[in-house]
Amino acid sequence: MSCARPHLPMFNQFLAELKNNARLRLGVAFIFGVLWVYAVLLLRDAQVAAVGEHRIASVKLARLQAATQQGDWGERLNAARTLQAEIEGRLWRSATMGLARASFQDVLNQQMRQAGITRPSVAMGSTDEENRSEGMQPGITDDLWKVKAKLVFDFNPVSFNKLFVQLANHPHHVVVESLHVTKEPVPRVEAVLLAYFQKPDSPPAAAK
Repeated sequence: MSCARPHLPMFNQFLAELKNNARLRLGVAFIFGVLWVYAVLLLRDAQVAAVGEHRIASVKLARLQAATQQGDWGERLNAARTLQAEIEGRLWRSATMGLARASFQDVLNQQMRQAGITRPSVAMGSTDEENRSEGMQPGITDDLWKVKAKLVFDFNPVSFNKLFVQLANHPHHVVVESLHVTKEPVPRVEAVLLAYFQKPDSPPAAAK
């Protein structure tokens, strides 16, 4: 109480001045109004955040409940295994990397002849060799060889479309890594194609 007594005259003086000074009353009212609005805004933001968190939690819970109520997990697993078998069935096969490159090159030359490609050239390589030359780990996996071929040939819309339709329908999958067409001095196509070969000591997972 002894600490509060010295402040009582100041408080009474403030009340008296507040009673006699209209501007002071207006200023105090304005300050309290600002504080009240600020408190309301804080409360509203907290409420909005709480509602948003509740909605997110409700959506997650609904998804979890829907997933647990689905009884077709066996069918999904079988479908995934079927898709895996189809993908692995389109992998190329070869006993060595050298034979893999030769096999891929023979197929590309045959496909270009059938499509009527003119002035073709094929440069063979593999990402294994490129990675070793750069000091990187070879291959994309331990089970596959990734063989690369760069094709360069004259551009003709009919033969161009025929070639890539043939490659798309080939029993073994061919990936187009890059494709460029130059216009001058003669329209030429530069395409980099990839083939994935299953290594002989690594049978497909579907057959395991």
